[in-house]
Amino acid sequence: MNPVKIAFGCDIVGFELKEIIRQYLVQEKNAQVVIDPVQTPEQASMLFTDQLELICTGIQRDECRLAILICGTGLGFCTVANTYWGIRAAHASDCYTAERARKSLNAQVLCIGARVLAPEYAKKVVSAWFDEPFSFDRKSSVYNLKLMEDAQYKRMPKPAHVAWSMGFDPADADPQPGQK
Repeated sequence: MNPVKIAFGCDIVGFELKEIIRQYLVQEKNAQVVIDPVQTPEQASMLFTDQLELICTGIQRDECRLAILICGTGLGFCTVANTYWGIRAAHASDCYTAERARKSLNAQVLCIGARVLAPEYAKKVVSAWFDEPFSFDRKSSVYNLKLMEDAQYKRMPKPAHVAWSMGFDPADADPQPGQK
């Protein structure tokens, strides 16, 4: 099985949890980290807007399909990530919300809070999101995804560097974890 390519971002508050989740996904879920601008606690002072530029454009360019962003609450990262064309970032503090973010919205980005989730529970939340790919068989979800895509085009043109459908089109659907 090919690894699932993923990106990570964090601030100083989220650094320790990011390292735990990163190791967990690589060792237990066959993930390959392809973008991770914060390698040390000292680098965690990097502005989250600069990290999101690297991560969200990396998703748009199809360098990876998924990302996990961790700060104190997950809200700051989530708010800014959702300003990028085609990015659907979801904030989740429980397993059900994380699962539905992928199954119902095809969210490529999960935002969690290090001050909200204990590490072992954070692993469960991440797994619920990571393990549940979007199904283009669910008509109501596909319809809502089409409405989201239409809204994206109304707000701004698709950037020239976007290299895939951003999960809007079933012909370019994400593989099951481990199948890319």
